[in-house]
Amino acid sequence: MTSALSALACRFNIVKLHVTVQLQQDTTLPDFKGSMLHGWFGHALKAVDEHTFHVCYGTHAEQQPKPYAICPSLDYKTDWKKGELLDFDITLFGDVTKLTSHVVDAIKYASENKRLGFGVKRTPFKVLSIASHTPSGIKPGVSVCSLADWINNQHDYVVANGEIALNFITPVRIKRNGQIIKSPILNHAFWVNQILRRLLSLSRFWVLDNSDLFDLLYRQVEQQLAISCDVDSACYFEDWQRYSLKQKEQLPFGGLKGQLSFYGELKPLIPLFKIGELLHIGGKTTFGLGKYQLIAN
Repeated sequence: MTSALSALACRFNIVKLHVTVQLQQDTTLPDFKGSMLHGWFGHALKAVDEHTFHVCYGTHAEQQPKPYAICPSLDYKTDWKKGELLDFDITLFGDVTKLTSHVVDAIKYASENKRLGFGVKRTPFKVLSIASHTPSGIKPGVSVCSLADWINNQHDYVVANGEIALNFITPVRIKRNGQIIKSPILNHAFWVNQILRRLLSLSRFWVLDNSDLFDLLYRQVEQQLAISCDVDSACYFEDWQRYSLKQKEQLPFGGLKGQLSFYGELKPLIPLFKIGELLHIGGKTTFGLGKYQLIAN
């Protein structure tokens, strides 16, 4: 890990909540529940704490990223029975981790309010547990960690035969020259720079705004990218759409799925690939897009 990345990672706090609820009636829910959860979360926050709602959902500056990401369950199930369990993750970034108690209050309040159920039927639910993903596994309650906590065990990664892979779990929606890419870019620097752009964008608005540190990080990462690296793709474009209640129409929601494999002297880049796994990459991360799994050991 470079000195600049280490300095930033120590300052960048993250809370990864894992929520499990029990549905209280039979219902129908969307196959991909990210859009549903995005809308529900906003209503729940607004009902409990206007300030936290404004921080998470308001527009504060041009190109300012939202300080949270939602990742729904990935079962794509639509028909649900009373008593079944549904889980999802809500991740908070930087200074917004200080508002975690309001997020937890909103989730609990929604479980007690019939107007704040899930989906078009406002399906009521009971909160069974609110836990946290941590570097050592899921723990009950709220755990605040830094990015450094997550990546300091990078020496545990064994890059077998100089190979790592990114398994795109939800569609990765990335633009190049103003257009959503529909076939993978077979260049390791492109993907590392996507991660770095995401990290620095979140950091600038929600952690610290230190141009000297960011410039140093860019230079140090650029040196690490000066390696020979082959890239292989087993990716495809999944053309999703979502219905926008606000705009009353279907909106494009697709992105890359599948797996990218990298072959080269990649161990110095593992911390950044791990950070991308935690932060998601690309667009629509508040709806659950851009989630990948790092395969490195």
